[in-house]
Amino acid sequence: MKFNARYNLRRQDSKKPEKIYLICRFVGEKFVYPLAFNVLPKHWNIKTGEVRNVIDEPNRDIINNYLRGLKAAAKDIYDKAIVARTPVTKQLLKSGLDRWTGKTVEDKPIFWSWTEKYIEESPKRINPKTGRVISHRTIQEYNTTFEYLKEFEKANREKLDYDNINLHTLKDFRDYLTTVKGFSLNNIAKHIDNLRQFLRAADADKISIDADTINPKRFTIAREAPQDVYLNETELLSISALDLSDHTKHLTFTQLQNGKEKAAKVQYATLDRVRDLFIIGCYTGLRVSDYNNIKPHHIKGDYLDLYQRKTGQRVVIPIHDTVRQIMAKYGGHTPPKISDQKLNMYIKEICREAGIVETIEKQQTKGGEKVANVLQKWQMVTSHTARRSFASNMTKQGIPIQQIMQITGHKKESVFLKYVKLTGMEHAEIMRKHMMTGNNNKHLLNAL
Repeated sequence: MKFNARYNLRRQDSKKPEKIYLICRFVGEKFVYPLAFNVLPKHWNIKTGEVRNVIDEPNRDIINNYLRGLKAAAKDIYDKAIVARTPVTKQLLKSGLDRWTGKTVEDKPIFWSWTEKYIEESPKRINPKTGRVISHRTIQEYNTTFEYLKEFEKANREKLDYDNINLHTLKDFRDYLTTVKGFSLNNIAKHIDNLRQFLRAADADKISIDADTINPKRFTIAREAPQDVYLNETELLSISALDLSDHTKHLTFTQLQNGKEKAAKVQYATLDRVRDLFIIGCYTGLRVSDYNNIKPHHIKGDYLDLYQRKTGQRVVIPIHDTVRQIMAKYGGHTPPKISDQKLNMYIKEICREAGIVETIEKQQTKGGEKVANVLQKWQMVTSHTARRSFASNMTKQGIPIQQIMQITGHKKESVFLKYVKLTGMEHAEIMRKHMMTGNNNKHLLNAL
């Protein structure tokens, strides 16, 4: 996306001094920002966008230096937004330029200006829990919550500011997301959490807020366990056995774009790589950010030895025979990286082609009501299904949970168990095997 900034006068043919305007164009948008300076059109250089070097304009150097600085500031605001994957809007540019020029932003309450600045500065902040910079995904979620808060303010017809945000605000925002937006419980909880994060940060910055709003005991938000799936060993074998070797072929499928179905196609070569990356995830328990970024120096003989990107924790993982076969296919390395978006899209189609079409009724609370959708299993598979499949299959094999956690990097058993998606029958089968083992041991003791 290109960004262009230039200066212009309101009227070039005027005999009187005219105000200078900064004109910014980006992604089909035009943003006009007025300056405090006025100049005679005959003293203005249209080509350079600066004041001419004439004696009649004694402040020309001061004005021109100011113009260069302001234009650089506008470009900097745009570049930082692109890096942070923040939507570039006219309001974003105006707020940034107002701060650069020292203007007071009187048309926005402090809540909006402070929160906007907090989000803009997020790429530079360190997450105290991980010691790393705030992730792009978190910043995107902050921006989404910020937009929903603006919609909520408009619908509620009451300006949001720190002196009137209280427990009723949290309840009203929750109700708005439930009834107007029709969001699921967990989506609502995420946006409430983000609002509270904004308030906690403001409180840390010595801004007076209602303490009850950040006290989890004063306002609890409902959540529900996500109905995720895992792929068992038989299903993983079906995926591995899928013949994608003819890289001249392609697969045609249907995808949703802006709520409409659209035909799309993908080369077998891409599907082959996606399948191999996903299978590696299923036999290592790594997150997609890790199994999609395995480097040669991570491969140490029969083990993968690496630091997890999300937590920074070191894990040592034995290389499964299936993973070794995939690596041999790529000259002893893992497949080249592919974007998370494409991986998520294509792994569904791979699972469908592999015949993973079991019907599943998925229930969740949306818009305040229990909603049931009947899906085929392939539709519920994502890049993160690989990690759940590893945790579930290893547990199913009877490997002690503490050992599996050493591989996945989980520190809390309660968190790890959320990844184990075995059915009641599968748990019963594990118990039956242990009971049979116990009986065999008993017979051995009796024989002695």
